[in-house]
Amino acid sequence: MQRIKFFISSLLFITLLIAEISAPVHGKSAAVKKYTPWQFAVISDTQNNSREDSNKECVNEEILELIADDIADIKPDFVLVSGDLVNGWLRNGNTPYHTQYREWKKIMKPVFRKGIKVYTVRGNHDSGPERVALRPLPKHLEPGKKSLSKLKKSFKRENIRKYIPWNGPRKEKGLTYSFIHKNARIIGLDQYTNGQHKINQAWMNRQVSGKKKTHLFVFGHEPAFGTDYPDNLSFYKKKRDLFWNSIGKGGGKVYFCGHDHYYNRSLIHDSRGNGIWQIIGGTGGGKLQKWSGNYKESRRVMCEYHNSDHYGYILVTIDNAKATIEWRALIDVSDGDWEVLDSFSYSAGKTSNR
Repeated sequence: MQRIKFFISSLLFITLLIAEISAPVHGKSAAVKKYTPWQFAVISDTQNNSREDSNKECVNEEILELIADDIADIKPDFVLVSGDLVNGWLRNGNTPYHTQYREWKKIMKPVFRKGIKVYTVRGNHDSGPERVALRPLPKHLEPGKKSLSKLKKSFKRENIRKYIPWNGPRKEKGLTYSFIHKNARIIGLDQYTNGQHKINQAWMNRQVSGKKKTHLFVFGHEPAFGTDYPDNLSFYKKKRDLFWNSIGKGGGKVYFCGHDHYYNRSLIHDSRGNGIWQIIGGTGGGKLQKWSGNYKESRRVMCEYHNSDHYGYILVTIDNAKATIEWRALIDVSDGDWEVLDSFSYSAGKTSNR
């Protein structure tokens, strides 16, 4: 009997001890794990974009080399690349696809040498010509079906590395994926497998419904809210809105994209009033485009900063709940001078421009 009483007393003591350790202090939630500040970079549209056949590499070597060197000096944890790495199927001077991507990786060597992981998704140059939003291509520019199949295989062979998760939808393994890094969830989206300007929304819904991290960042090639061209996710507005709502549901504040060759930061609310920034960073090397910054859906989209004059890339710094997003602009190409021309931050639902 004494042994039984001793056993019950011991069990009760251990239970109370565990409860005390697990209980919130002074009515507050259990402490969230803290990390030392960390960074990641985002680049897009590094193709040459030339109408001439003289650039056989189909990459803007000059600009991408400067970007790669600057990223390597900063040494962020990883780099996101939101499509159009090379000329791909268009204006390629008959350069084989695998040669184009290998040249891209060669120029990015300073980044790889530092052990910085690089996560890529496809752009329209990496997938094929426009089929629904624009006029059909002239016959002399139209690639054959076998050509586009080779393009996809080359992209996957040269850009899907061992650390890229194989957790996307069935037909998008290695092209669409999500991963967790410290206190952030990152989602990369292919916008061409399910038809152009679309994503696999069912898969996206499952990702944002899982266990939430402090930060959620989503990246893909095309803007969700169209600028001056119709070939983007806004071609299917209802599907686009479902996508935007899912970012808000997951607690996301930022969607990174490219496609248009300039830098633009705009705030757009989802149906529940959550503010989400669309950041177009197509300044990695494709010929810069002029645009007024006036969105077609101007009643909904609040343009906060626009720049069509400089190449550059995005640098994100995470300091626990606070995220600071900077656009590092290449002010002087000849001297390799960089300057932060746009910067803003958010923390615990609050936002501020700097």
